[in-house]
Amino acid sequence: MTGLEHSDAPAAGRSRGARIGRGILIGVAAVCIAAQSALLASAGWAVAHPRAVTDTVTVWQYDATPAISGYATRAAMSERGRFLFYASVPEIVPGDAFDALCSRDEPDIGVLGCYTLADGRIYLYDITNPDLDAFEVVVAAHEMLHAAWDRLSPEQQSALTEPLEEAFAAVGPDSELVERIASYEEFDPTSRIPELYAIVGTELTDLPPELDEHYAQFFDDRQTVVALWKQVEAIFVELEAELDRLSSELDRLAAEIDAEQAAAEQTAAVLEADIAAFNARASRPGGYTSQSAFERDRQSLIVRQTALTAAIDATNAKVDEYNALVDEFTALNEQAAALDKDLNIDPQRLETSE
Repeated sequence: MTGLEHSDAPAAGRSRGARIGRGILIGVAAVCIAAQSALLASAGWAVAHPRAVTDTVTVWQYDATPAISGYATRAAMSERGRFLFYASVPEIVPGDAFDALCSRDEPDIGVLGCYTLADGRIYLYDITNPDLDAFEVVVAAHEMLHAAWDRLSPEQQSALTEPLEEAFAAVGPDSELVERIASYEEFDPTSRIPELYAIVGTELTDLPPELDEHYAQFFDDRQTVVALWKQVEAIFVELEAELDRLSSELDRLAAEIDAEQAAAEQTAAVLEADIAAFNARASRPGGYTSQSAFERDRQSLIVRQTALTAAIDATNAKVDEYNALVDEFTALNEQAAALDKDLNIDPQRLETSE
């Protein structure tokens, strides 16, 4: 045994190598044991959070198109927001194919996107009008927030209800949003808070602090998507304002034209009777005893006739102005109808009166 202790150098070298080797093996074994512990812990977490695991696998497998990734970028989605967007496998769907997936069969309602609770998918209507391309981004962000809401616990959802209602109340009773939310509720009474969650997060500038903090999970800068919404909203606000202006102007002109035509008809009738009386007097022997009296009455009738003609010409000019405004109003209505079509809105069909 002693001789082994004083073995030659090569033997000692082999001994050191063996010890180093065993140390490496022990180290690797320790790492393996730690890894197994991590896997066991991960497996336990995965069992407790199956949705998160499914989302992760889905995002790994999802290959976003340039258009889809562009929506996420232009909406300033955060890493978390983009993750939830991609986890919903968003797809841009054209026309009739989209209607089969999402649309509500109601006139004057345009559905541009939906998040399907059954399979957690996002479908986006293909808006082809380049003037409305910002709307596509807003809709994508809106639907992403539906995906986010779907992943909140009931307790988290309940905690957000009061600040969401506070933000909604701040818009005022005359806001278009009031009518929109009522439409959602009429279609599905349970949709009020989820829709407010998606709308408030993408359309309202000023929010209660707790909501701003909450939405910061999903947007690097939420005001980016709000600005896009304001850009789209302005198109329709300006168009509606111009239609309202033209409508008011047409109503004003129509009332003036009707009043002036009625007055002209009454004036013409009186003038016609006075001319007939003048002619009868002038043709009767002794009707006028002096040339000056005749000329005075004749000149008076001529002045009245000239004034009536001028009034009729002014009214006719208003008729021309009215007709020009009708053409302008019709063109704007056609523009509005085209925008409705671009936004998947089936306009209300008015029944003809019997």
